[in-house]
Amino acid sequence: MVIKNLSNSEDIQIKDGIIVNIGDNLVDDEVFDAEGAEIYSALIDLNVKNSESISILNRKALSGGVGTILMIPCHKPIYNKLHLAYNLTKEKEIELLVAIESIHDNKLTDIHILVDKGAKALFLNSDEDMNLVKRVFQYAEMLKVPIFINANNRSLIGDGQMNASDKSYNLGLEGIDNYVESIEVAKILEFSNYFDVKIVFQSITTKESLELLKGRDREKIFVDVCIDNLLYTDEMIGDYNTLFKTFPPLRSEEDRKSLLEAVKREDIDFISSNHIAVTDEHKDLAFEEAEFGIPKLEKFAELVYSLDIDRKIIEKMVSKNPAKLFNLNEGSIEVGKRAKLILINKSGNE
Repeated sequence: MVIKNLSNSEDIQIKDGIIVNIGDNLVDDEVFDAEGAEIYSALIDLNVKNSESISILNRKALSGGVGTILMIPCHKPIYNKLHLAYNLTKEKEIELLVAIESIHDNKLTDIHILVDKGAKALFLNSDEDMNLVKRVFQYAEMLKVPIFINANNRSLIGDGQMNASDKSYNLGLEGIDNYVESIEVAKILEFSNYFDVKIVFQSITTKESLELLKGRDREKIFVDVCIDNLLYTDEMIGDYNTLFKTFPPLRSEEDRKSLLEAVKREDIDFISSNHIAVTDEHKDLAFEEAEFGIPKLEKFAELVYSLDIDRKIIEKMVSKNPAKLFNLNEGSIEVGKRAKLILINKSGNE
């Protein structure tokens, strides 16, 4: 098949799911006329919470222009062979990578066995017992798998419901301070100096964390931000709008602008969805009782490519960089790469 008349690329020829040629006037028995649309690599979403079934995630990912997801075990446990096999063996059209819990109930999981069985990454809350954290780093160094860090201190969060600000004060809601994240970033950064391990700080939200991460080793320390924090602020909560209650929380406009500028400078490595499926019945409650989370996997490409940022930069952060982290033969439009592609029309829709 040849895809023709693209506005941002020469013709692309695909055979057996692989890009075999890129150029003008390519000939093939099957031709798809893209009529001036732009073409990009399918998204690789490195932060999808396992809050719903594989079949639903598969459908939503395809709808959202996502070809590969990394499942983060925040809602359902993934810490043994049964949990891992259940997810990996489910029929799906997308590629599913699974991160496993590295610590469960204050004990190390069978990390070595689970990586041998197909786990691609370790997930770690930064505020776990530090001796256990050290052992997780040792395993990750030995097995050469990345650690995805949730940089938050749960004891400091307490009953926090949203960003700590004048807004939370006026609403009478307990706030979550910026330092809840930044002190954990500083701790893990210092800890990482002693191990040759790739670390991904997931869903960074604050200007203080960005400042701490400026001088990091870009070959081993990576920064992820979620689309929520690039688009929205805590002002979206208005008068207790639970639809925008999520975690990490939506921050201030100053934080949002800092994140956007970091993306433009390419000081950020990944943009992810932080997809958390929450039903209406769990949102249509008093703010303190409503669940955290914003479902957005099915709109991820639409949302991320709506940002006022060079689309080549966006493609790096949602496709090329994630593919490089996991050594996937995709993520860029080059001869020899898998043809996992999306088309975006002139109006910006997928």
